[in-house]
Amino acid sequence: MSKFASRNRSPSLKLGQADADANSTMPRLLALALSVLCAALFAAAPAVSAADRPQDVQRTERAVLELDRAKRSLVGAVTDRKAAVEHSLKSCKSKGKGWKRLRRVRNRSQVRTYRRAARMLWSELHRVALDRAALDVDRSVFQRFLSHFEPPLGDPVLEAGVDAHRHRLAFYEDATSFATCKTFNRLMKSVRGFRGDAEGDARAGDVFTKLSTYVRDREAAATRKNWGPRYERALQAARERLKALGGNGGYADYFAFALALRV
Repeated sequence: MSKFASRNRSPSLKLGQADADANSTMPRLLALALSVLCAALFAAAPAVSAADRPQDVQRTERAVLELDRAKRSLVGAVTDRKAAVEHSLKSCKSKGKGWKRLRRVRNRSQVRTYRRAARMLWSELHRVALDRAALDVDRSVFQRFLSHFEPPLGDPVLEAGVDAHRHRLAFYEDATSFATCKTFNRLMKSVRGFRGDAEGDARAGDVFTKLSTYVRDREAAATRKNWGPRYERALQAARERLKALGGNGGYADYFAFALALRV
């Protein structure tokens, strides 16, 4: 949540598919690496008196440090939540109402088409569901992080970075809310047998497209609504601004990816 940049990228979810086909946002492992770097730099950097740094920088660094500690403390909870989601999604991986509908189709060619589409759909829902699991655990610490910026920061560049984080969180909410077996079974209602001619195969192909592109289309819609290159640029500008104002380089780097989901 990349996690979470140049081509209308969506903030995280697709680290393997374009952050929603678009966004390059840091993987959680990289977020952890930044976390370690952040702590190391904090410990090793020469002490700088609070008076030497603007209040906006001090507020941002305090928020970053608290968020880093909170996220690391929740790693186990994220793992447990993902395990629960995995268990829930198994109920529609190869059985259930949606698959029963597919098994009623008699045309073998259409069965193969639908089976491939169903597997693609389930795989994509599974990927997004794991992001949702992480969000369900991390949401409260993300919200607390953002609450540290009320009242708003005085520096417009830094405040634009905070606003970008708010949009990133909104993107996560929209782009992960649908990843359930209920969605899978609802979409599989489109599956039906058609005549084994060119027209029937074309109609089966339309169903294939609907199933196989559903997740991508939902993520793209969330990107259009809540994300865009300007927010990625705002985060990078805020990072450089923190450094220019005398802030700790590790904290500044961490800030740009503070709400990354994958940890």
